[in-house]
Amino acid sequence: MISKSFEKIKVGDVDTTEPRTVTEKSVREFAELTWDRHPLHLDPAYAAQTRFGGQIAHGALMLSLLLGLVKLDPRYVQCFYGLDDLKFRVPTYFGDIVRASSEVTEVRPRPDGQTAVVTCRGELKNQDDTTVLTGLFSFLVGGESTPASQAN
Repeated sequence: MISKSFEKIKVGDVDTTEPRTVTEKSVREFAELTWDRHPLHLDPAYAAQTRFGGQIAHGALMLSLLLGLVKLDPRYVQCFYGLDDLKFRVPTYFGDIVRASSEVTEVRPRPDGQTAVVTCRGELKNQDDTTVLTGLFSFLVGGESTPASQAN
C-alpha cells in the first residue's frame, strides 16, 4: 500500500500481496489474544450447526491480516489514520488462502506540507478469487523531507 513518500504516490497506484493460509492455529491464537472466544471460531460441533457449516476466522483477524500483508514502509507511514466503508463479504474458513490488494484512491496533502492522508481501497480475496472484505484505509504519510522516523 504505502512504500514511498506521499509526493511519489499517485491515485491509481495498485499493489497485490503474496498469499497467506488461514490456519486453525492462527484463529485460536487470535481468540486468546483478543478474548473473542465465540464458539463459531473455536467449537467445530457448534460451528457445524450454523449457517456457515463450519468454523470460520474472526472478521477482525481478516482485517488484521490485510493490514499485515500490505506494504506499510515505516520510513513513510506515520500512523493508521482511518477506516471507512468496511464490508465483510464472505466468511473465511480454516485452510483458505488469502491475498490483499490495494489501489490508491486519494492523496490529500495536509496544511503542514510535510504529510498527506493517503487513502486506498483495500480488498482481501480468497483462493477462489472471491472477495472476503473491502474497505477504505487511510494513512498519515510523510514526505521526502520528513520520513516517519523524524516526524513529531
